Amino acid sequence: MKLTRTTIVFFLVLLCTAPAFAVERDIQGKLGTGYAYDPSKFGLDFSLQYNWVLDPYFALGAESGFYWIYWSRKIASGETVGISSDIKADTNAYMIPVIANAQLRLPNLIKKIYVMPYVTVGLGYSFMMIHYSEPDIAASEYDGESVTKFFKGFTWQLIAGAGYQPEGSNVEFIGELGYRHAALKTGTTEIDMSGLVIRLGVKYPLGNK
Repeated sequence: MKLTRTTIVFFLVLLCTAPAFAVERDIQGKLGTGYAYDPSKFGLDFSLQYNWVLDPYFALGAESGFYWIYWSRKIASGETVGISSDIKADTNAYMIPVIANAQLRLPNLIKKIYVMPYVTVGLGYSFMMIHYSEPDIAASEYDGESVTKFFKGFTWQLIAGAGYQPEGSNVEFIGELGYRHAALKTGTTEIDMSGLVIRLGVKYPLGNK
C-alpha cells in the first residue's frame, strides 16, 4: 500500500510540474466499452483526457471518465408456485476513475503506416457506486428495497492506440485497446471491475500553454 501511495504521489507531482515545461496541450474524448471480471459483463465506457505534450514523443496527462454496467445479479434461490428459481436484483454499477497517464507516441511511423501508434500507462484511483433493487416477493424477506453501496480502490491501465489525422485537419481520430485493473472494496467486500477496454474518439490540439 505504501508503494502504491508513493507511486500515485509521484505521478501527481509530474502532472503539476508538466505545464512549466510543456509547449503544447491536447484534449481527447473517447467512447467505447469495457469488460468487468466480476459482473462478467460489458458496459459503457466514456473517457476525457487532457495532455501536456513534452515533445513529439512524450506526453503526460490527466484522465477521468464514466464507466457504467447494468446486469441482473443473483442474490438468492427461491421457490415460486412450487418451482425452484433464482432470485435476482437489477444492478447498476457506476465507476469514475481518476488516472495520471504517461504516453509514448511514435510520430515517425506516420509516413510508413499512415497512423501514429502510441502506448499509455496510467496509475490512479477509482470510485464506484453500486445500486440494486431487490424484487418484491410476497411472504418473503424481499420487499423491493433499494440498496446503494460505495466502493473505491487503486487502479492502473495499459492502453495501446493509434491516431489518424486527415490532411489539413486539426482533428485526429483515435482508436484504443487495452486493459484496466480496478479491484474495488468497501469494508471486506471486493468487486473486481478489471478487464478489457475498447474505445474510439478524437483528439484536438489546444496550442501553447
